[in-house]
Amino acid sequence: MTTRHKPLLADQAPEVPLGLPRKEDSLCPECLAVISADLAEEGGKVVMRKTCPQHGPFEDIVSSNSAVFLRMERYAVDGSVDFENPMEPDSGSCPHGCGLCAGHRSHAALTNLDLTNRCNLRCPYCFANANVQPYVYEPSLAQIEAMIDQALAMRPRRMQAIQFSGGEPTLSPHFIEACRLAKSRGVKMIQAATNGIRFAQEEGFAEKAAEAGLNAAYLQFDGVDDEVHRVTRGVKGLYEIKLKALEAFRRAGIRVTLVPTLIKGVNDHQLGDILKFALAHMDVIVGVAPQPVSFTGRIDQAERLARRYTSADVALDIERQTGLLKAERDWYPFSITVPFTRVAENVLGADANGFLPMHCSAHPGCGVSAYLLVNQRTGATAPLNEVFDIDRALLLMDELGRKTRRRPSRLYTTAQIFNILMKTYRPDKAPPGLNFLQMAKTVDAISGKRLMGIAKKRRYEWRLLLVASMHFMDAYNYQVSRVKNCTIHYSTPRGRIYPFCTYNSGHVFRDEVEREFSVPKDVWLKQRGGQYVSEGFLE
Repeated sequence: MTTRHKPLLADQAPEVPLGLPRKEDSLCPECLAVISADLAEEGGKVVMRKTCPQHGPFEDIVSSNSAVFLRMERYAVDGSVDFENPMEPDSGSCPHGCGLCAGHRSHAALTNLDLTNRCNLRCPYCFANANVQPYVYEPSLAQIEAMIDQALAMRPRRMQAIQFSGGEPTLSPHFIEACRLAKSRGVKMIQAATNGIRFAQEEGFAEKAAEAGLNAAYLQFDGVDDEVHRVTRGVKGLYEIKLKALEAFRRAGIRVTLVPTLIKGVNDHQLGDILKFALAHMDVIVGVAPQPVSFTGRIDQAERLARRYTSADVALDIERQTGLLKAERDWYPFSITVPFTRVAENVLGADANGFLPMHCSAHPGCGVSAYLLVNQRTGATAPLNEVFDIDRALLLMDELGRKTRRRPSRLYTTAQIFNILMKTYRPDKAPPGLNFLQMAKTVDAISGKRLMGIAKKRRYEWRLLLVASMHFMDAYNYQVSRVKNCTIHYSTPRGRIYPFCTYNSGHVFRDEVEREFSVPKDVWLKQRGGQYVSEGFLE
């Protein structure tokens, strides 16, 4: 069956293959050669089939629900860029000739910097293979500084968000100073991808990190009981540590996004409870970012298909388990924000540090996102797209984006945005206690720069919780078109930047980079008195 939805903003659709069935460039999971793959709808799912001349046929599930998959394509918006300073001029060898090349189409929404490959956990499911390699990768402070500056140097758009990752980044002796370096460069979001152990166990550590510039935590959070964490992370007592870490972040004023790694048949049944936990702690939690597990090693096909969990499963399970969001109504691709940020960019321009509003131009197949309005006092919720006619708002904002390129007047734009909100607001769908003016102030506050100038507070009683699931690829479900539009990058001491799905899957540049800039573990241990991880290692 042929299924092709015309994108809502047809003239702004990304230049990637869309619709079903279709051809995609993929990889052989064995030899990693680029081979052709067929994507087709079968039994309500999206299936990939490909055959390597040397290693034979492979099959995988790209999406468990074709309707959700195609919905993302209907709302996809092109936010691509032409890099002024690519590090690799040859764009014909993707994904093997990476770093970024002239053919890459998306600037970074967020840049990762791995501070160490050491970790105080040994998780059975870890795409980074942290803490199990025979070497230690731990960049020096000078290298970290160069990696930050390298990420910020990409043009035409200056990257706004850095995530320190690993391994467990807080084990790096340079973690605090790395935060200070990022802060000194004016980076707006400085985030740690962390298991929370050091924040929970070391008194004052969260406050020290916040003073240095850390303002966001990407907290590993696989469920709402200890048994789930015992299975996914291999240790007991970890859930209580998560709760203590959350309290530390609350005291330090660090905003938290919960990050559950989801494994079908292991913890997918707790996704709804994780969302409800976030709703109960919105004074500190600003988002939930479910991550379907990627298979980074060899795995039997039958087991892989049984364990495969996709972004569509996230949407379906949240609907089944909570009823708060509907899978085929309330989810959008990440690029849905592009028409809004274009308007902000036209009117506001760059800030004092040279930052322009971020365009999240990810491929429509990279994941799903939903925006849930929440009243922190009463607990009432409503999907943002129920309160507003999103289709009409997108068309009107796209039109406003064209007008403000020619007429970047803030007064004119403020009036037009207010007018768009009035035209698209649905009072009959709004939850009790949310009138138009309250909604407009909340939207203005969320915009960060208060584009309309009507928000008088930083946060209002009604707040927005972002639920965003990015399904990172592995060699079995690889799509080269997704790599070219990747918005999550890694800055490395090699002097190169890699998209997430070339650094961690397929070619796996991570292995090359870590080996090049590491020392053998036994040498590292001798140099540092035999201590491999910080105090508080969990057995």
